[in-house]
This record gives sequence, structure tokens and C-alpha cells, in this order.
Amino acid sequence: GVGDPADLVERIDKLLAEKQDNVDLWYARGQVFFKLKNFDECINSFLKINDLKPNDYDTNFYIGYFYVEKAEHENRLFNQKLDSFTSQDEYMAERKKVRAVYMESIPYLEKAHELNPQNVDCAQILKEVCFLLREEPGVMDKYTKYNAEYKKLKGLE
Repeated sequence: GVGDPADLVERIDKLLAEKQDNVDLWYARGQVFFKLKNFDECINSFLKINDLKPNDYDTNFYIGYFYVEKAEHENRLFNQKLDSFTSQDEYMAERKKVRAVYMESIPYLEKAHELNPQNVDCAQILKEVCFLLREEPGVMDKYTKYNAEYKKLKGLE
């Protein structure tokens, strides 16, 4: 209900030109781009917040979350192309690109978890991403760790 998102981004960017360290403006910019499904600009906006507030739980969590959302989007596109791959190598190269985006989420989610180890949502996303990527070097150990922490937080162990 605020009009054209492109106009909103333009207004936010004008304000940011004067106030580069305004966390609320970067947050608003990131949220607009998330709604537009422009994950790269969304993530870039939150990375700027992370530069300003590197030890903020929410910022790290959202960066990780937005990488997961970007990966989910790219995974849907990948699945739509399954019948069009002409070779196993082409399939594996595209699959590797999607998995790399998921991998980008892990350091930010881990930092968020470190900052707030009692947050069950963060532990759940971490265990799910790590399970998905369990074939990657070192990630199965992360899955085991975060799955155990998730179960403990949920009172399942």
C-alpha cells in the first residue's frame, strides 16, 4: 500500500546517500528487495547492516535465511529444467550452483546461533540446510551437531 516498490527503493537510496550508516534504511531496503524476490540486492542490503552491526543476531539470521530463500528459488528453477539437461555434467554443474547458494547461508546462521544458542528456529534451519548438504566436506558433522542441539532445545532428548 505504499506505491511502486521501485519508487520506494529510489526514495530509500536517496536517503541512504545522506545517511549511509542508517540501519533502519538498509533494513527497509532489504525488505523491499525481498518482497520483489531480488535476493541479491536484499542480501547486499543486509550485508551492509552486518558491516555496521556485525554481532547482531537478527542481521546474521536474516542473511542466512535470505540465502536459503534464494537457494530455494534457484532450486525450483533447477527442478523446472530437469528435462532439458543434455548431459550429466550439465546437470551436476547446475546442481552445484544451487548447493553453493545454500552453503553461503551456513556461516551467517552459525554466527546467529552462536549469538543466541537458545533460538530453536535458527537451530532448525541450520540442521535442515546441513542435512541437505551433508555430502559436502565437513557438513555432516555440522548436521550431527545442530540436529542434537535442535533436539535438546525442543526437549526431544
